[in-house]
Amino acid sequence: MKLQDLIYFNKLVELKSYTTVSEYFGVSQPTISMAIQRLEKEFNVELINRNQAHRKIKISPHGKVLYKHTDIINREVEEIKKDMHHNFKAQIRFGLPPIIGNYYFPILALELSKSDILDDLDNIEAGSGKLLDQLRSGEIDIALLGSNEPIESHAIKSKVLTKSDFKIIVSLNSPLAKLKKIKIKDLNNTNFISLSNDFIHHNTFNKLCNEHSIKVHIRYRTQDVELLKQLVSEDLGVSFLTEQAISPKDNLVAIPIDDDDLDKFYVSLTYRKTHVLSPKEKQLIAVLINSIKK
Repeated sequence: MKLQDLIYFNKLVELKSYTTVSEYFGVSQPTISMAIQRLEKEFNVELINRNQAHRKIKISPHGKVLYKHTDIINREVEEIKKDMHHNFKAQIRFGLPPIIGNYYFPILALELSKSDILDDLDNIEAGSGKLLDQLRSGEIDIALLGSNEPIESHAIKSKVLTKSDFKIIVSLNSPLAKLKKIKIKDLNNTNFISLSNDFIHHNTFNKLCNEHSIKVHIRYRTQDVELLKQLVSEDLGVSFLTEQAISPKDNLVAIPIDDDDLDKFYVSLTYRKTHVLSPKEKQLIAVLINSIKK
């Protein structure tokens, strides 16, 4: 069985045209036809129901089963190509969410400099949700990710490094600032400043709102954590942040949340299980594990 035959079949299912597939790969149409015939002979099944009258193809039930496998194979082949292209380059494509980066990177930078790794980092900043997608697709190789539970994936190797609590942040002038604790239900109908959808904070807070049957009025949504804190300090709304993102200089009040069902904020070291780690990447992982303590 030829790997390229499986790749041709995968694309044929997606495009449903021998001509279009042959043009996509820059080969002749008979090349695609022969590849499909070899697969049908290999598995002794019909993969394509051919309707010559209308010059259309229809994928058979066996073909649909094979497509599920070839789709996985095709993604793995693309990841292999990316790994082979990047693995022996000096640059390490490292995903780092702004909140985690702001809190940990000043500490990490010193250790990375001592280990002669700092100059080799190609930092990619985005919310944890977006970085996880980029990690899966092979656009980045290693990432520190935030989540509201330990990351479990057949494709991603993950190690929890630390966890912390979420807090409600309010301005010094807010009526809520005097509270020692707060419940999620107490936020019903309040003005809210939110991080964008690719931050784990967004999904975690939405989950809490649904569980407690409350609604908040989103006044502004941003990817900039510092801007979010500034807007809250101006009393334009309240927000929801991990305690790692809050410092005394922010002029905010961080209120503990008094609900038993509140998730923690997990910080995890992650990389693809199929990714072959370079010596520098192994050094980076060692620094991350040793520098970020539970």
